[in-house]
Amino acid sequence: MSFCALCIYLEVPPRRATGTVGLLTSAPVLLDLKLDDLGEKAGESHIIVHACPEHVVDVYRGRVDGVRMAWRLAEPTGTDGAVSGLQSRGATSSSRA
Repeated sequence: MSFCALCIYLEVPPRRATGTVGLLTSAPVLLDLKLDDLGEKAGESHIIVHACPEHVVDVYRGRVDGVRMAWRLAEPTGTDGAVSGLQSRGATSSSRA
């Protein structure tokens, strides 16, 4: 298992990553640690990195400077093509609940 890229970015003792997370960032350290690069918009890259649960929560809550959560890869037809933004699960769910 790999170490959390966000631990390395924040210069704290690295923890074992339990998964991956999609980020929007231009931070060189994180760009060097990326597993995949899904494109760029407005100077930020949508990258995938190894992450520990604590730092995934910190990014989600906006506690990590220079990093945002990347929510989705593509916009519906007719939008500006942004790679970030929260999409309601209810908008695509087939559940009656």
